[in-house]
Amino acid sequence: MLKGFEDAFMDAQARIVSLSLELLNISKIEADKIYIYIYQNNVQKFFNAFFEKDKMIYRLNDWFNDDQINEYFDFGEEDIDNIIDVCDTFDGKCPHEFKLIYNIKTKAFDSNYNYDDIIDDDDKSLVDIYHDWVRECKERLNK
Repeated sequence: MLKGFEDAFMDAQARIVSLSLELLNISKIEADKIYIYIYQNNVQKFFNAFFEKDKMIYRLNDWFNDDQINEYFDFGEEDIDNIIDVCDTFDGKCPHEFKLIYNIKTKAFDSNYNYDDIIDDDDKSLVDIYHDWVRECKERLNK
């Protein structure tokens, strides 16, 4: 793997976090954390996000209109392509699944990657897998 991959990989992920921050700023909405879910393989891509404010979870459709959400998804798909391009350029293995958490107040970034193709392993849809993660995060907040 070429030197510079980690920086380029982090920069590519930062773009998708910036996209989420921009959506909040344009809408004049404040959140404590941004949760971003990405799945990609050779056949499909999936991207979604939700937000935490005052220990409550808010999905995109709780705060944003359809036009804002559609534009967010369009730019998000471009950002996924950018992540894949970075991995390809540096011959780095690209995760299939990303769970990214950005704490807006502390600017802390946490990531969890899965290199296994979860779609081959499970009968669940990507939407179900995403909803499971939202539920897990809600439960963690309520403890």
